[in-house]
Amino acid sequence: MLQQWLVYACATLLLAAYLGVRWKRRKFYAAAATMDGPVALPLLGHVYLLFGKKSGENILQVLDRYAPRYKSPIGLWMGPILMIGIKDNPDYFQTVLNSPHLLNKMDQYKFFYIIKGLFAAPDHAWKIERKLLNRSFSPSMLSSFVDIFNAKDFIMVDKLRQFVGQGEMDLHLHIAKCTIDSIFGTSFGKDMNTQGHNEADDYLHSLETFFSLVFKRMLSIERYPQFLYSFTRDFKIESKCINTVKSMSNDLMRELKQDSKQAKPLSVTDTFERKPPQNFVDNLNDLAKSNPSLTEEHIKDHIDTMVVAGHDTTATTMSNMLLMLAMYPEVQEKVYEEVMAVCPDKTKPVSIEDTNNLVYTEMVCKETMRLFPVGPLIGRKCTEDVKLDEKHTIPKGCSVVLGIYMIHRDASIWGPNANEFNPDNFLPEKVAARHPYAYLPFSGGPRNCIGIRYAWLSMKILIAHLVRNYRFKTSLKMEDLSINFAIILRIMNGCRVSIEER
Repeated sequence: MLQQWLVYACATLLLAAYLGVRWKRRKFYAAAATMDGPVALPLLGHVYLLFGKKSGENILQVLDRYAPRYKSPIGLWMGPILMIGIKDNPDYFQTVLNSPHLLNKMDQYKFFYIIKGLFAAPDHAWKIERKLLNRSFSPSMLSSFVDIFNAKDFIMVDKLRQFVGQGEMDLHLHIAKCTIDSIFGTSFGKDMNTQGHNEADDYLHSLETFFSLVFKRMLSIERYPQFLYSFTRDFKIESKCINTVKSMSNDLMRELKQDSKQAKPLSVTDTFERKPPQNFVDNLNDLAKSNPSLTEEHIKDHIDTMVVAGHDTTATTMSNMLLMLAMYPEVQEKVYEEVMAVCPDKTKPVSIEDTNNLVYTEMVCKETMRLFPVGPLIGRKCTEDVKLDEKHTIPKGCSVVLGIYMIHRDASIWGPNANEFNPDNFLPEKVAARHPYAYLPFSGGPRNCIGIRYAWLSMKILIAHLVRNYRFKTSLKMEDLSINFAIILRIMNGCRVSIEER
């Protein structure tokens, strides 16, 4: 009798607890009930869709299978966590990215230990620091970077000469080293010369492994608690990767401190006539002087963010663009003709005025980023209820996931051939007729990527140097490409091309 009573008591307590949780989260359930989406299982929610699918290639298979069946907003439950997916309505994208209540990154961004800074900072810190760091990417600052871009690109052109006529090879590592050199030269005033040695190889490998592990963790709610994750093998691998990546910023900080100690004190006249800071780290140090809360650790976070996010996104896009040019020789020839009409002398640098005239080249770059956006997903945390339309409201406390990859390939926006490579998608008349939030390679709204103009400038200068010196070919076709859908979207085949002299 006592045992039976205990069973009833336990059952009653569990039911009461369940009903209590349901009551506290009633706004979540009410909001999700108005949304489209797959069937959710009790307790698990939609986690069952991810069973056995922890790699980016498998996740893309899940998205390809289920995403076309449902319209945004889509209610998704990761166990008890409600995520609202938006993938096909530019108006929804615009509402989310411009809402003052959706400026914070979703909780899972805390797993990005090595790129905090502006990337994952809470909105109150981000607003202050973003405003002050914007000057690091002003037009005058970008103009001062052009000589560095050209110098590093000349080195890469020279390095590639040894591979002419040697058959297909993956050029991504060479592109990545060039972009790292450019980042250190422009943002920190340091010549790392990574193109001259192989020390950066471990750094790049560690970065790739780290991103893969973070994405795997984001898909495994049982790994969210740090205590449980610390017992896994992945945690040990991730820790080694973090140490390798952070060693670069630590070395940089030591060098910058040493340079600061060796610098001569400014006279009264020098102080009065001193020019404004000329790079990212100078601006950081100026900001630290007027803002005591910006500690040395915060400065390191910003440096890590600039190095990691700045070089990796640019290098990946450049690799993808070079592959597209090799895959579509008629497009490559149009780019070559434009470059030779604008800046034909291989021995001379590409000016900022030249890049403004590389109109078709920019269209090719944009089309590459449409099909292969380096950031395929964006996650935000809702701090107050946000109304999407008359029927749907995003409740306070839930997360919103924006499918950049999906909207970039939406046939209702880009036409029946949305999955095909076509730079004409960015003809002026087509851009004018399209919703501005249908194309978001650098996110959108106030919290978009701070380095947009830096990226466009550096990529156009590099591609001009490459195509006026070499012709690129590949045996790969679009249907051969294997895409890894993760934090950074990758073409797993790499930038596999052969090189010929022009």
